[in-house]
Amino acid sequence: MTHLFKNSYYEGLLQDLFCGKDGFFTIFMHFFYQKNQIFINYPDFYNRFCDLLSIELKACERVSKVIIELGGDAKFYSSAKKYISGSGVDYVKNLASMLELNIELIEKNIIDLKSVYSKVENGNIRASLNEILVLKNEEINILKNCFLGLENFNNKKNTKK
Repeated sequence: MTHLFKNSYYEGLLQDLFCGKDGFFTIFMHFFYQKNQIFINYPDFYNRFCDLLSIELKACERVSKVIIELGGDAKFYSSAKKYISGSGVDYVKNLASMLELNIELIEKNIIDLKSVYSKVENGNIRASLNEILVLKNEEINILKNCFLGLENFNNKKNTKK
């Protein structure tokens, strides 16, 4: 484990990425809920949502490790000490709505990541943020492919009528 110099400013920025209002762990909870809904209502998309959940867990693990390396604790709250909860999850059941919401959330994550990156000068932290950015772009690609798959699925369904 790399020990970085304690930096409460960086730690706060990363804590918000981890467990802020639309942070990685909140998105993990979204994906967990949605994966269970997909299993029942849209089984053709289940494996893709399992992939999303797995990728988001990697993002959570990566940022929490950096927080700990900075001497922080990676607790389940924002830098303002607002705890995350299931109330931050949008409990939508329609697949198209899920996909739109998820794309919006991940795109916001990418903007937040780039903002934090611009404020951090430490090369090790920047490298970790770049790794997370790759994961976030992978999520966007999966979501967009799901959207295309849903359109194709709906077109086939409408053609059969």
